[in-house]
Amino acid sequence: MTTGQTEPRPSADNAIQARDLRIEYPKHTVFEALDMSASAGRITAVLGRNGAGKTTLVRALATLQPYQSGSLRVLGHEVKDSAQMVRGIVGLAGQHAAVVAELTGVENLRMVARLYGLSPKTARSATAAVIDEFALSEFADRRVATYSGGQRRRLDLAATFVNRPSLLLLDEPTTGLDPHSRNSLWESIRHLPANGTSVLLTTQHLEEAQALADDVVVIDEGRVIRSGTPHELRRTMASTTLRLVTHAPLSSDESTALAERLRGEVGELRHNELTVTGQFDLDTAHRAVTEQGISSDIAEFSVSPPSLDDVFLTMTGSEART
Repeated sequence: MTTGQTEPRPSADNAIQARDLRIEYPKHTVFEALDMSASAGRITAVLGRNGAGKTTLVRALATLQPYQSGSLRVLGHEVKDSAQMVRGIVGLAGQHAAVVAELTGVENLRMVARLYGLSPKTARSATAAVIDEFALSEFADRRVATYSGGQRRRLDLAATFVNRPSLLLLDEPTTGLDPHSRNSLWESIRHLPANGTSVLLTTQHLEEAQALADDVVVIDEGRVIRSGTPHELRRTMASTTLRLVTHAPLSSDESTALAERLRGEVGELRHNELTVTGQFDLDTAHRAVTEQGISSDIAEFSVSPPSLDDVFLTMTGSEART
């Protein structure tokens, strides 16, 4: 993807392509004319505030939400015209694990495989494969009612993958998970493109998008306001922060002079702590400090690249909510 709002690329390159997409409810319009694309063979994260339309987009891609006009394609197939075909190549994991608590993990997986139309023999082999791939063997034979939240989410993700979808839709997949369970699920998701599955995920955790996504699409007020790789967005849309702690307090003039060398701005000057923000890298910051003649007086030195939180704030001018 490239930064800025651009025309979607040809469908042969895309897992998802929307053109002039309009989705409306009785009392409001979610998308007036949405243009966006998600490349095949990659993980694309969709970010946006509450009400931006992330879940609505996922539901439309899964054939669960009608759209009034425009085009919405999944791997070249128009969703409205080829709904049955699209259902066969798309997997969906919503915000809550959709598994049957009274059944074991194995029984849940075989049930889903049969619902996809797999034969009993194929369903058994498909179940065995995803149990291995998603590291479920330790608890797959237990009833789901005994599972932890992280185990349920891993089973839910495995169930969406039992028919080997070409596109997997993940709507806030780690909601409610503890850090250990979240990291385990992240590891499972990272490997999906290598196995031939494109991934679209929505998330309320910008850290998650930064950790998983090859591409990021930011939606605000029903349109794409920016798209690109996490690195591209961090580089072009937000500032790096230099933090210094000195043995002796820096004067206002010294702080301003250092900021000017970096073509940045003094963020905070308090006693012997200074932050400078701007678009510079580690080598540039180190050189500026040395040229300023204060390197020998430094107790702490750190340069923090912008996070996706910073990018989101820069673009939307509001709290980073999704």
